[in-house]
This record gives sequence, structure tokens and C-alpha cells, in this order.
Amino acid sequence: MASKSTMRVISKGELPLAPNPRRIEMPVTQLAPMERRRAGWFTALLLMINFVGDGWSGRPIGVAHQLFLLPFTAGFLVLLWRFLHGSESKTAWWSTERALQLALFFEILAGLLFLYECHHFAPLGYRLHPFAVLAVFIPLLILLTVLMVKPRAQGGLIFGAVLAAYIAGVLLAITSFPLNYLRSDMLPVIQWADTNLLHHLSPYATMYVGDRIYNFPYLPGMLVAFFPFVAAHLDIRFGSIAYVVGSAVLVFWAAKVERRREVAALLGLFLLCPFLQYRHELYLQPHWFTLVAIFVLMQRRHFAWAAFVFGVSMAIYQFSWILFPFFLLNAFRRRGWLESAKLTGVGALGALAVAGPFLDSATRRIANNTVGQWGLMPHAEAMPINLSYWVTYLIRPDKLLRLQAVLMIAIFLYCVIRKGCATLEDTLRWSIVALTVFVLLNVLVDGYFYLMLLVPMLLYTCVANGWWREAEGSYDKI
Repeated sequence: MASKSTMRVISKGELPLAPNPRRIEMPVTQLAPMERRRAGWFTALLLMINFVGDGWSGRPIGVAHQLFLLPFTAGFLVLLWRFLHGSESKTAWWSTERALQLALFFEILAGLLFLYECHHFAPLGYRLHPFAVLAVFIPLLILLTVLMVKPRAQGGLIFGAVLAAYIAGVLLAITSFPLNYLRSDMLPVIQWADTNLLHHLSPYATMYVGDRIYNFPYLPGMLVAFFPFVAAHLDIRFGSIAYVVGSAVLVFWAAKVERRREVAALLGLFLLCPFLQYRHELYLQPHWFTLVAIFVLMQRRHFAWAAFVFGVSMAIYQFSWILFPFFLLNAFRRRGWLESAKLTGVGALGALAVAGPFLDSATRRIANNTVGQWGLMPHAEAMPINLSYWVTYLIRPDKLLRLQAVLMIAIFLYCVIRKGCATLEDTLRWSIVALTVFVLLNVLVDGYFYLMLLVPMLLYTCVANGWWREAEGSYDKI
């Protein structure tokens, strides 16, 4: 017998029920093979950087260690070439689900590293109860597992989970691992300099701590970036949390709605990678935030604001000096010399707004502390992937900066000849090449430099894969 129809006739004047907005989903299209490959190459680079890091306990020293690193350096360069040039391969193994599986594995490793860290640095006051680790990591592991097995988990949920996991890890470090200059003097030096500033003393004055003598080694922008947290008498690592969260929110906000799952998974790999969680005392997070802001503004065609933020970034950390010429070349490709000149002026204003108050009294000290103090070593100080150790058998370490300058000019001129930097994707590509060469040949190479290198790599993956939204209209904005 035929069933009676359940269709209800809408009476006159009655409005039809609106669909539940929570049930409206963007159509999900399959990732193209090249998108999977590019995200896969990024993941492979991230894995290698995490494996090498700053070295490890019991490693060989001297030439033996550098010989051990050579295959990793060669492998890193091969992976980078494939990543930037979209090399074809038979397999495209990357997917959101596999990325979340790897992020889950990262969280397990991070928990183990926290236990190791507590034991290794116990003489420095590190105290971590195993139950505290379980209380933080087990709920996060359960949440990541649920997301991993849920095939259509929304991008916002994935993003919230990985961001919460990152914040929880740093908060656990803040409560359990006090900053101690005997482990790492980066954040303590910034805190001491900002404290001097609070007391109306020069932050570039020589500081005597225990049996050590410190001269503040960073640009003025680093002082300004962490000053609010020192002034508020907070652990300076709260500043690190704020800048990383800001960076992640910008990257996720720029994503297309239908690609937020992929962008959130990519962010999860970076935020939860064990090396980043282990190095909770890093100071480069303000620089990462400015880099993300610059390229998001470029994507939204706010080039003048991008130039101003670039100026601020150059006042925070000197690696931005390497990238600025490619930004100006992009301006020239878009609108000619006048555009480049205008953005140069705007960038100079941004740099002076931050660094200007410090230049009159500390110009020589800034130049020596940020560039000149490492040139007296017999060889480059390089524990992770590098080329500089071997190059300093041929030239003195104090001449490395000249070699870097020559190579940066050569890369830039080659980019000009090849008519590069016409698009944001190509600007990021050339920026990554220049920055990689500079880091590999630096007189001081630390593993966290490569974490910084992963930031433009992550942005390049999003832009080249078309995962970011395009700006409305084709005209430039303020």
C-alpha cells in the first residue's frame, strides 16, 4: 500500500523554515596531486629539521659531527628543490588525516621530551610531576584521535584543537620550567634589557650576571616586542604564546573556507612539532608574526601596510633585511619604480618608528652585537644542517658576511634577470631560496633558524596550492 505523503502545505503568510546554518557546508573538492606533493615536501622538510634540531646528547663533536651532518644537508637541499619547483613523483601521500596522525605522534613525543627535559635540567630548577604531563597531554591526545578518525571534521575544530595543544604545552613549560640563562640566555637577556629600559637605563649597557658578561645582542624591535610583557611582570613566554597564536590565526583566517581543514592540519604539524615544543625559550616569535602579517597583507593587496610591517620586521630581526629587496622587486613588477620607491619610504618609516629612539645612543653597539661579535671564532658555530663550517676552512669566519652579501646580490640579480617576483607565490619562492642560502652560510647556525625558515615555507605551501582566499578586486589597496 502506498504511503501517505508527509509534505506540508505552507499556508498563506507563513514563511518557510530557514535551513540550519550549521548544516550548510562548502562542497569539498579533492586535492590535486601537486597540492598533495607540495604539502608532502613541506612535511618532509619539517621532519628533517626536527630530527637534526640542535644536535642531541652524546653526539660526535668537531669534524666527526660535521661529516655526520653532510648527508642531512644534502637531503635537505634536495627536498627544498623539489618543494619549490613542484617536482613530479609517483606518489602523493599527504592528506589531512595523515597529517593529523603525525600531529598526534608529535604530541606523544612532546610529552616524552618534557619528561626528559625535566630530568636533564633538574639542577636548574626544572620540576615536572608526571601526572601534570598526563593531565595536559591525555585530553589533547584524545581530542586529536577523535579528529583523526572523524573524516569530515571541520577546519575550525581542527584548528582550535591544535592551537589549544600548543598553548597547553607552553603553559606547562611556564609553570614547570623557569627561565634560566644557564640553559638558554636568549629570553633572559631580553628580559634584563627590558628591565633596564623600565628603570630608564640603556638596554644596550653591559650586563653582569653571575660570572658572565652580556651585551644585548638583538635589534631594538625585539625589545619593543617583549616590553609589554616585562612591564606587566609576566613570564616573557606569554609573549611567545601571543605572537604564535596571532600568526596562526592570520594564516587560518586567510584560508578559503573549503580548504580550512588542510590549512589547519598544516598549522598543526608546525605548532606541535617536537622541536618547537622543546624549545619553549625561543625569542623569534615576534619576527614570525611580522612575516605572516606581511604576506597575508600582500595576499589581500594591502601593499602599503605590508611595507610598513616589513619595516617593523627589519627593526626586530636582521633576517628580514634579506627578504625586503624581493618585496620591492614584486612592487616593481606590479607598478614600476615609483611603487618600489613609495614602499621603500613606507618601510623606512616602519623601521624608524621602532628603532629610531635607540639609534642615537647605541648605533655602534647594535652593529657589533648583531653582526660583528661572531667573527673571532676559528670556525663557524654550527650544530645543525649547514655549509658554513666547511667554508671557514677556506675563508676566515669574519669574512663569511661578505660572502653572504655577494651571494644575496647574485641571487637577487638572477631573480631580476629571470623576471621573478611577479606574483606572491614567486616572491615567497625567491625569498625562501635567499634565506636558506644565508642560513646555511651563517657564522652562527642554530637549529631554531630552520624553524624560522619553516614559516615562509608554510605560507608558500598555502599560496602555491591556492588554499588562501583571493582579495576582492584586482586593484591595490592601502
